[in-house]
Amino acid sequence: MYYPTRLTFLLLILLLWLWISSSIYAQADSLWQETFTVPGVEHFAVDPLQQLLTVDEDGVVVQYNPQGQALFRYHNTTLGEDFTIDATDPFNILLFYLDQQTIILLDRTLSVRASLDLRNTDILYATAVARSHDNNLWIYDELAGRLYKLSARGDLLFTSNDFRVSENLSVGPSQIVRWGDRIALNFPDRGLALFSVLGQLQEWWPIQQVEDLFFQSNTLYYRQAGSYYRKQILQDLVEVIAWPVGEQPQAFLRQLTRRYLLRPDGVLRVEVQKAVPIDHD
Repeated sequence: MYYPTRLTFLLLILLLWLWISSSIYAQADSLWQETFTVPGVEHFAVDPLQQLLTVDEDGVVVQYNPQGQALFRYHNTTLGEDFTIDATDPFNILLFYLDQQTIILLDRTLSVRASLDLRNTDILYATAVARSHDNNLWIYDELAGRLYKLSARGDLLFTSNDFRVSENLSVGPSQIVRWGDRIALNFPDRGLALFSVLGQLQEWWPIQQVEDLFFQSNTLYYRQAGSYYRKQILQDLVEVIAWPVGEQPQAFLRQLTRRYLLRPDGVLRVEVQKAVPIDHD
């Protein structure tokens, strides 16, 4: 009679765990249906109206409606291809060109509303920019170690304390993200700093080396070392998001009933959550 060795037993347990995990993921993944795909995407953003903004390798911004129809384009040939997008206001889309220290504001048709060269303001060197709740600009100045609020014309509206002194910070955040009536600053070497709508530091979350993040209601999604995690904020529960082998996205975003998966080959897949049938007795 054959008796399995300890190694064989452990291998069987591992195979069983992989089968269960893949089955759970397959069931969860079956709740999503592809609506359209976009090839040649380097990075992207989505506004509250579920309009998609993609950026290709040449820095061309294309806006798509929720059905996948390309609507408008924007291309700046002088500022370069490296910039971030803040689409929290669909009528005031913000592009931040870090190397040029320049902010471009676009309207809903991707026409330029305004531009601001931060080198002509009190800002010494900005590492992250975002729109504020009152249609102004949050800007973190790494050299000054301060969080500023500026108007779109560059008028100084608020200055924080010097965080080089109070928080021992020497490197600026890589992202500023709005969450409800608060903002989160991502300092990869330190964690997430949560600020009030008035720009007051409230607390630190010790989540380090975050490469990307976004909020959906009371859930934080973030990427560390190439893997995505989901943090249920109220329960303080963190879980890794499982993907099939070879299908982990390069970038991921979820908004309401849609999710956006950017594959390593540059194809962006847009999916909608299927309606769950309700049984009526």
